[in-house]
Amino acid sequence: MTENGDITPPSGKDAFARRVLHERARIMAARGRDQAGAAAGRLLVMLDLAGQACGVDLHAVLRVTDPVWSDMPRRPDCPPGVRGVHGYQADLYTVFDLSVLLGGAPLEAPGVMLLLRSVSSIPLGRIALLASGAAGTVEITGTPTPLTPSGFPQASLPDGRSLTVIDPARLFSSRYVGV
Repeated sequence: MTENGDITPPSGKDAFARRVLHERARIMAARGRDQAGAAAGRLLVMLDLAGQACGVDLHAVLRVTDPVWSDMPRRPDCPPGVRGVHGYQADLYTVFDLSVLLGGAPLEAPGVMLLLRSVSSIPLGRIALLASGAAGTVEITGTPTPLTPSGFPQASLPDGRSLTVIDPARLFSSRYVGV
């Protein structure tokens, strides 16, 4: 609270988490409404990945949190993108460095971790992704094209920037990711 009794608006990571929750609530409230004629939009959580803009479908994200994980001993068959494990509500998440999964250098100081929802097409039960930072949500319309050399589509944002759209099922379907 401020000196005159006003409530101080949240800032930083709290503000981002509130925006994501507000967007999710808006989406859930809109379910079942007839949206015929409206352009099909797709909400993405916008990530910064060492200067590269990426987006992950908001419906695939369970939680956005601080990057906290426990290191684990490296096994010879463990892919280089695995950074460790994270426990959340009695579930164990395998924590991956998204930069390494996309062919880049490991992140020295990740700023955000996304816990993903379970998807039957992904061979692992629970997955968390590390990124440099998160910048809120963005809506894209239509199908993002064309594909990048890595196989991930690019979307154009209203301000003219380009965004790599990350589909977790596609990201993990083409790689061996067991731990």
